[in-house]
Amino acid sequence: MITEKNQKWIYTYDYAPESVWEPWRTEEAPAAWIDDEADRVAARVREGLPCFLLLTDSHYTVNGTWEDTRAALQALNRRLSPAGLVHLGDLTDGLLPAARTEAAEALVIGDMKSLGIPVYIVPGNHDYNYFRGNPEIRYPSRPQFAVDLEDLRLRMLFIDSFDPKETVRYGFTDYAVHWLEASLALLPEGWQAVIFAHLTPLIRLQAWTKDIRNREKLIGVLNAHANRILAYINGHNHCDHLFNELYNGAFPVISINCAKCEYFTEHKPEGAVVPYRALGDRTQESFDVLQIDTENRKLYFTRFGAGDDRIVENGRARFL
Repeated sequence: MITEKNQKWIYTYDYAPESVWEPWRTEEAPAAWIDDEADRVAARVREGLPCFLLLTDSHYTVNGTWEDTRAALQALNRRLSPAGLVHLGDLTDGLLPAARTEAAEALVIGDMKSLGIPVYIVPGNHDYNYFRGNPEIRYPSRPQFAVDLEDLRLRMLFIDSFDPKETVRYGFTDYAVHWLEASLALLPEGWQAVIFAHLTPLIRLQAWTKDIRNREKLIGVLNAHANRILAYINGHNHCDHLFNELYNGAFPVISINCAKCEYFTEHKPEGAVVPYRALGDRTQESFDVLQIDTENRKLYFTRFGAGDDRIVENGRARFL
């Protein structure tokens, strides 16, 4: 139910009826505030470094904000000519029958691919029609994969972190851990890596499960290859979170806020930042332009919409 208290934002899976959008939805494409924000973001992006559009947890649904997110991505694409787009999972809510979920996912993926740049997607828990006992659970054909950028001497590693068949559904398969270890061990001399996943590697960095399968094995791999890793970047938490206290201390774990328009402060890890969201202005959106400076071991996260820019340098992440 839309009330005076909640009409300006969307809470978890409760989306506003079309009538609530009427004051903001016009024939303009994109809305003026999207172009204005794209100009501000483009002015902050570092020259001379390739960039990637980075978003997570879009949770596409009817009467949601995806159409404006798409327009924002298009606006940045025109200004920045990014090297690719990374989506960290939960394309949809995953609560509908498989056919309708597939149609929604196809729409979101098609919109991202229409930018004409490479699109890299790591599956989230909602991308499986995730709820327990669902007879139409779907599995990705490529749950983990690597992308090598020779000019940057960078390997981007994408790993799966959910399996609804398992008793402990959140976590990493033996294969994923072994694959990650081999991918890091076989890095060419002078190369570095960034790891992307939907889920964080530590229980205390999320609030939705009391256990993470194979977390100790994964941490062992991360520690063993810490000097080659620039960052571990994940979604799932629906907040911005910077964690610099891994056992090795050599690189941070970074949670990215949800692209879905949501102001939901409960069930967050300690230290989380949840930017305020509202319909019809820049705070409706929340995603990043990611730039990776392998020569100086720096990462820049330039925020489109709600939230602040962040930087990784000297193995630590901080807000700007």
